[in-house]
Amino acid sequence: MQMERYYYIDDTTSLHSWLIKVKNIIKIIFGESSIQFNELLKLTQIATYHSHEVNAIGGLLLGSLDDLESGFLIGHEFLLAGELFDYILEEAKYLNSNGYKDPAAVLARVVLEDSLRRIAKREGLNDKDKSSKMNDDLKSKGIYPQPQWRLCQAWLDIGNAAAHGEFADYTKEDVLKMIEGIGQFMAKHFS
Repeated sequence: MQMERYYYIDDTTSLHSWLIKVKNIIKIIFGESSIQFNELLKLTQIATYHSHEVNAIGGLLLGSLDDLESGFLIGHEFLLAGELFDYILEEAKYLNSNGYKDPAAVLARVVLEDSLRRIAKREGLNDKDKSSKMNDDLKSKGIYPQPQWRLCQAWLDIGNAAAHGEFADYTKEDVLKMIEGIGQFMAKHFS
């Protein structure tokens, strides 16, 4: 059995600079409560000066890269988007209740379009298509049934009318139902 050699790293300035970058990247991408970040903290608990310690961190980075490339973080993406979209829908609801149905409809449509795009991407569909095409494709793939497809299409139509100045084609009540429906849609498909 051959003994592995551990080399002392003389350039501690570059080493510590690299370690700070690694910690920052892992923290931003995976979060402070992630397995990756906690494992990095364990690996760097004592001063890191030897090649075997750097190799262990390199292994953590390779595993983290594989998690990213394999799509294991898509759930995080949906959680963050869901929180942002909830805020935007609340803003749309506020605008609608204060007599600004048209900008409220446009905001709600933006949320729906982006939601459809994210779901299409997650399901391996073309996320660059028009919203109505993505809606069709998601129904065809069985992601949701025809009644949900019809609702999405109706919401897209309201948002489209608002974006094109066809303000008489929908009411304040239609926009409220749209906002609430999109919120329920997201709760179901973003979980």
